[in-house]
Amino acid sequence: MIDEAKLAVLTDEELARHPFDELVAALQRTVQGLEAGNVGLEESIELYKRGLRLHAACEARLREAELTITELGRRGAAAPEE
Repeated sequence: MIDEAKLAVLTDEELARHPFDELVAALQRTVQGLEAGNVGLEESIELYKRGLRLHAACEARLREAELTITELGRRGAAAPEE
């Protein structure tokens, strides 16, 4: 699980190495915090920035998965049939 303190010190590259499910869960918690509306403006801005970082990390993981699937599909198509 990615906690808020850890998230603040991770680089974008380190963040993108976390499992996709953890990234999505952290993004959901961040969105819930924003939607609750019980934080001040400054904290809302920080939550929004955190959400943007998490969203970018999720997209990076999805791109990696897509490339992996594409490569596996190419290898499968190139494999000789038995």
